[in-house]
Amino acid sequence: MKLPFKDYNYVVDTNVLITLMVYHPKDKPTYRAIWDEIEFLIEHKNISSTTVVYDEIMKYSGDNQLKKWAKSHKKGFFIPTNQEVFKLAQDVAREFPDLLDKKKLETGEPDADPFLIALAKSEGATIITQERKDLPNRIPMVAAHYMVKSIDLYEFFEERKLKFVKEH
Repeated sequence: MKLPFKDYNYVVDTNVLITLMVYHPKDKPTYRAIWDEIEFLIEHKNISSTTVVYDEIMKYSGDNQLKKWAKSHKKGFFIPTNQEVFKLAQDVAREFPDLLDKKKLETGEPDADPFLIALAKSEGATIITQERKDLPNRIPMVAAHYMVKSIDLYEFFEERKLKFVKEH
């Protein structure tokens, strides 16, 4: 399955959406360019996430603004898992069992990490995650094993040429 991505395509981790909402709130004019860029990328189908991330937001996030935003973008941003992505996610989980959250495993809840890597691999996308790049069994290192690029939120800002400017 290939989504109609163009030059840039991104798959977003839950921690990025939380970071955006907490540290770069949508309702603050200072961050309007960030949110305008995200909306533009959503509209042009260049950025997405998996429905497993949506489920994590609904279950764990105490941020009602994030939940409200996620609900309003459930269609178009959160991609349902198809058979190819599900199979790839199973392969990732089998190959890298320490990637999975042990508490979620115990309760039988899905963990978004293998689905993010699988969706990015399937779509030829870059993962945006706030997970550290120097730790084994974290998204960046596991994604690299599958030849999937990962960047953090600030690298995304740089790639998209987003910057703060002072008005005079």
